[in-house]
Amino acid sequence: MSGDPTRTRPDPPEADPQEPGRSEPAPPGTGPSRMRPRDRRVVQAIALATLLPVLLVVRWVDETHGVHANLKPEEKATTVPRGETGVLGGAQWRVVDRRTAAPLTAGSPAGASRGQDVVELRLTLAVRPLDAAGAKTVGSYGIVYRLREDGGGERAWSATGLMTGAPRPGVAARLTVRGTVPRAMAGSLVLEVRPPAYPRGKGPLPLLRFAP
Repeated sequence: MSGDPTRTRPDPPEADPQEPGRSEPAPPGTGPSRMRPRDRRVVQAIALATLLPVLLVVRWVDETHGVHANLKPEEKATTVPRGETGVLGGAQWRVVDRRTAAPLTAGSPAGASRGQDVVELRLTLAVRPLDAAGAKTVGSYGIVYRLREDGGGERAWSATGLMTGAPRPGVAARLTVRGTVPRAMAGSLVLEVRPPAYPRGKGPLPLLRFAP
């Protein structure tokens, strides 16, 4: 059956906005936007440049604190009156003689003015280890001897220690400490004895200071 050529095909029915399962198209510009890779890299670079200085400062402060703690640990000094005995590193220490002599080497020690008169300060100590561990500590390398201003002043002069014989538990050994110092200060300097820095347990670093 042939249709009327003047009759057109009817338009499809419009969708009902309330019909389930159908939604209106979102207006332009309201949908999720995707950042281009180049823009994303720029944003990441800016964020990294902002955070990097903060991270570096935090790490620097932490490492500086650790360095200071290792280089200059907290100290616990015990002052030993003249003629008395102090205990350090599992041994008893006592100054039995103190005198001055002409220096063996020419020149002024660190902290002395140019041309200042200097002398060699010699101190003899009796060191008696209390046990085998104390004898090992006393005979080990790393014990530091210094001649410091009385009262814990900042100025100090290095000294060397030489022990006669091998330390033995319960037996007093003779130790001679020598250091070149200004003559005017020789009578007032304090002998400072520090144990080996390593290995060292937790807590302050113990040391002895013998009054002049």
